[in-house]
Amino acid sequence: MMLFGGVLCTLFFSCSQEKKLDNVFYCFNNGVRTMLNAPQGEEAQAALVKRLGYDGLAGHGEETYYAWRAALDKVGLEMPEIYIAMNIKDGKISQHADLRNILRHARDRNLLVALHLHADSSVTDRAQGDSLFVQGLRDLADFAAPLNIQIAVYPHADLYCETLHHAVDLAKKTGRRNVGATLNLCHLLKVEGEQGWEQKTIDALPWLFMASIHGADSGDTRTMSWDRLIRPLGEGSFDVYKLVKLLKDNGYTGKFGLQCYKIQQDCETALTKSITTWREYQRRYAGGE
Repeated sequence: MMLFGGVLCTLFFSCSQEKKLDNVFYCFNNGVRTMLNAPQGEEAQAALVKRLGYDGLAGHGEETYYAWRAALDKVGLEMPEIYIAMNIKDGKISQHADLRNILRHARDRNLLVALHLHADSSVTDRAQGDSLFVQGLRDLADFAAPLNIQIAVYPHADLYCETLHHAVDLAKKTGRRNVGATLNLCHLLKVEGEQGWEQKTIDALPWLFMASIHGADSGDTRTMSWDRLIRPLGEGSFDVYKLVKLLKDNGYTGKFGLQCYKIQQDCETALTKSITTWREYQRRYAGGE
C-alpha cells in the first residue's frame, strides 16, 4: 500500500512538473491585411486565423476596431491586442477621440493596448518627451485599470521609442501596475543588433506583457532589410525557439504575437508554416529540449 502511494505521489509530482508552452499565441493584424492572396473582408480573414489554430487576431487602430471586434466575435476568436498610436502634438498628448469608448467596449476581455509613440517638433529633448509620455501613459492606465485592460509601450524603429530599454524605462516611470512593455524581435534586431539580446530580454522580463516573434536571419541585423528580419516562423537562421525558451524558463506568462509585416508570401501558406512551427516549439518545450 505504501509502495502504491509512493508511486502515485511520484506520478503526481511528475505531472505537476510538466513543462508547457501554453501562452497565448496570436496573429498580428498585418498577417491578414498585407500578405499575398489573403481572404477579403474581416470575417473571412478572422475565420482563416481561427481555422489555422491561432488563439486570436490583433486589432489595428481605432478606426477599424468595431468591425474587427464584430468579425472576431462572429467566428469565436479573441482580440488579445490592439496596435494604437500615442502622439505628442504641439507639446501635448494627443489620442483618437474614440479611444476611451473602445476601451469601455473591451472591458474584461483581456485586451492589451500596444502603443507606438510619436512626437512632433515641439519635443526638443528626451527629458521633455519622456515626461509628457509618462503622464499620458498614467492617464490612460488609470482609465483602463478598472476595465482590466493592460497598456504596453511598443518600441519601434524610427519612432520616438525605439529600444526595449527605453520602453521599459517609460513603463517603470508610470508607477502603474497595468503598464508594461513589449519585446519586438524585428525592431530589437534592426535598432540594437543581435548582440546581447539574451541579457536585454532577462532585464526587461518583469515588465513584459507581450513578445512579438517571427522568423529572422542572424548576423549584422542592423543593416538588413525587413524581408530578412521578418519571415514566417520557422524560416531564417536566428534561433527564435531560444528566445521563447528563455522567456518561459524565467517565468514569462505574457502573450506571444506573430509579426508578419511585409512578408510577401501566400497568406495561408505562411500562416500555416508559422503555427506549425509554434506547435513544434510546444512539443520541444514539453520534451525538455
